[in-house]
Amino acid sequence: METHPVDEAIDRYVRERMVRGAKEAGERFLSYAHLRYQGKELAEFMEKTSRVVNYYIDFFRVMINPLKGPELAFFATAVSMAIFGGLMTLEPDEAYLGIFLLSGALVHGWSIVRLVIRKWCDLSVLIAIYREILTLAEHELHPDALPAD
Repeated sequence: METHPVDEAIDRYVRERMVRGAKEAGERFLSYAHLRYQGKELAEFMEKTSRVVNYYIDFFRVMINPLKGPELAFFATAVSMAIFGGLMTLEPDEAYLGIFLLSGALVHGWSIVRLVIRKWCDLSVLIAIYREILTLAEHELHPDALPAD
């Protein structure tokens, strides 16, 4: 079995979850799986869904760290430009240029911080949605098992 149908089902769930809520998205996910696969194929689909979702959760946990992306380099550049601009303001001949450099670095540094916070929030929500998919798939595989919560 290929992972394309699994990714398609996961994407459908995420879009449905954002618009209509967890209950309806879960019902549509399960109905899609039951209509498309029966018997052993359904179990294989749910197992593959669990593995892919676990992979995505681990991947997004790494991406959520701002120290593991280009944002750290951009922020470090903004900080160094701010320090340089601050030092330039101490020189009377270059004070205006230092003020412009310092203000630009502060604006860009703040926008990088906002970008990191927005990315952190979006990925946290996506991880929570993927955990819902994982719960659905594992409950479908083992309906008699007690929930972990």
